[in-house]
Amino acid sequence: PGHADFVPAMITGAASADVGILVVAATPGEFEAGFKESSNGVVGGQTREHIILARGLGVSQLIVAVNKLDAAEPKWSQKRYEEIKTKLLPFMLANGLKPKRVRFVPISGLTGINIKETPSPSNVPILSSWYEGPTLLEAIDTFEPAKRNSDKPLRVILTDVYVEGKGVTTRGRVVQGVVQVSDKLVVLPIGDPATVIRIEHGALGADDGGSIDRNKYATAGDTVEIILSGVDVARLSSGCVLSHPHLSLRPLVKRKCVAKILVMEQLGVPIIRGTTALLHMHSVDVPAVISKLVAVNNRDGSIKKERPRILPGGCNATVEVTLQEKICMEEYTACRALGRFVLRRGGDTIALGIIETVL
Repeated sequence: PGHADFVPAMITGAASADVGILVVAATPGEFEAGFKESSNGVVGGQTREHIILARGLGVSQLIVAVNKLDAAEPKWSQKRYEEIKTKLLPFMLANGLKPKRVRFVPISGLTGINIKETPSPSNVPILSSWYEGPTLLEAIDTFEPAKRNSDKPLRVILTDVYVEGKGVTTRGRVVQGVVQVSDKLVVLPIGDPATVIRIEHGALGADDGGSIDRNKYATAGDTVEIILSGVDVARLSSGCVLSHPHLSLRPLVKRKCVAKILVMEQLGVPIIRGTTALLHMHSVDVPAVISKLVAVNNRDGSIKKERPRILPGGCNATVEVTLQEKICMEEYTACRALGRFVLRRGGDTIALGIIETVL
């Protein structure tokens, strides 16, 4: 976790990821600076915000790489490692991560210790005396494969658009469905038709066999380059969505929705009707207004209070959100990637939300 100004870029990355590695520094004072709470107008640490955002944007498995442990006092201190673990783990579990989906790995990024090779008593006697777990690369190999929605209507969220040779090259992630060469698609929210002339997977892994057929289609979970014809590059931008042209298979293009939100604990100013914020969804950010406070909810989803006047920090609520411009949005149950968002105001995250109904 770095500077607060990089959070919008982190939102785009986390929104297209299934799993993540959270790197925290074990050096004295550095972990505490990243994990401190907000108080009296002082912005809290980035480690907290990154965990909350990653979980809210669909990252379900995390490896915590406890870095710079060779610079802790004393070197490779088990006490320091356990201290970081006991502070982070309850916070991660409180944010909805499951205990078996979180792993802690002590490393030194500078010297490469415990990243690829298991530390031996000859080169790192202190670490090898108390740590018997996996290296960072071994821990990455233990990630559970994510469930894919290949049977749902096609949704490809674009993150980059450029012209190269013949056609328009778009880079994006297939969040659900399957796309094939020569498919006729529509680009939303602009509504322009396009045809797939080529699909490029970049470097195909050994298990893909480098087969020619694999370059003819892309399925849910793939990040690919799709070369389109029949569409003007000037009208495309990152955040556009490719879908099937049939109206019943398209996502809705609207500017109003009812959403369930979780308001951040450390909220400087409470949320009221008319609160303005920036709504971040995958790689799009749009100015938004909370146009109606519908209800404050209990944790189980039941209504605690209807038509509240304010939403304090830490509460669950149902609100109506109105955007400045139309974007592709769907109910969270229909498409997770287009039904999840983050609200930020003045450089701070104020709420995480999922769309219940598109109006």
